[in-house]
Amino acid sequence: MILHRGALRSGIELAGALSLMSFCPQKCPNPDCHSSTAFIRKGHFRIRRIHLKIRKFQCKSCKRIFSSRTTKPDYRHKKMDLNFKLAKLIVEGNSLRSCSRILQLSYSNTYRKFLWLKKIVELHKDKLKCRTHKIQFDELETIHHTKCKPLSVALIVSEEYLLLEAQVAEMPAKGRLAEVSRRKYGVRQDHRKEKLRESFKNLTKKLVSPPEVIESDQRPGYRQLVKEHFPQSQYLQYNRSEKERLQARLHEKQNKKKFDPLFPINHKCALLRSHIKRLTRRSWCTTKKPENLQLHLDIFILMQFVKSF
Repeated sequence: MILHRGALRSGIELAGALSLMSFCPQKCPNPDCHSSTAFIRKGHFRIRRIHLKIRKFQCKSCKRIFSSRTTKPDYRHKKMDLNFKLAKLIVEGNSLRSCSRILQLSYSNTYRKFLWLKKIVELHKDKLKCRTHKIQFDELETIHHTKCKPLSVALIVSEEYLLLEAQVAEMPAKGRLAEVSRRKYGVRQDHRKEKLRESFKNLTKKLVSPPEVIESDQRPGYRQLVKEHFPQSQYLQYNRSEKERLQARLHEKQNKKKFDPLFPINHKCALLRSHIKRLTRRSWCTTKKPENLQLHLDIFILMQFVKSF
């Protein structure tokens, strides 16, 4: 079926009119006003960019004029339709500068919208609930502007390949760069254990019920952490020799996941390096602020569960 431009526009106006009549204020947005039901209609205004009519109201007590958009997170945004588009672009392998070119915005405006997405993450954080039989966790390493300042990302993945939790932690440099890092930037703190414990604490709020099986590699300290938060769950650890023995049979025509016990978490680590530009190896796009990497990961988690905001 082919829709003409006029018919499409009339349909959009009809949807706008319906949304105009559906909003009913519950209370006055003025914090100093205690009126809750005394409102009168005060006309409407049109947002031409999204073809929508918004009804205005006036409080009889304090004479404050407001609308349905007054209490929304994107209140006073001129290009509110680009917020969700930006969130989709940055979790599909685009840097902030490439997003600014695609959306035809300045870089400063794009960066401010990126920081504004933290409000959306905070609004939806407590609403994300899921149920899973098995989870896997591991740590991914990246850099903070230079290899002398490495960062660790604690990841928890479900058996459905959903990233449930991610926490960024500071860590000291290793190997040949350890001495160079201490000489140039001083002694770096190691917060990996604290952030991993925070990840498990946040996970307990998201899961409807505790997982039956938890899997990871054989890093020391993992077993105590799992027993602390999920004492009833079965905990399985896989060392490197056992994994290599299983991977030696990958040439057989059987299911890969059967022979790679940690395939979901390894697959998610590879996908994150592909879909989050600041995690890509050998790239000009690196993390300048660890808190922005944390926000980027939180947006990635949110975009797995929501289709709009």
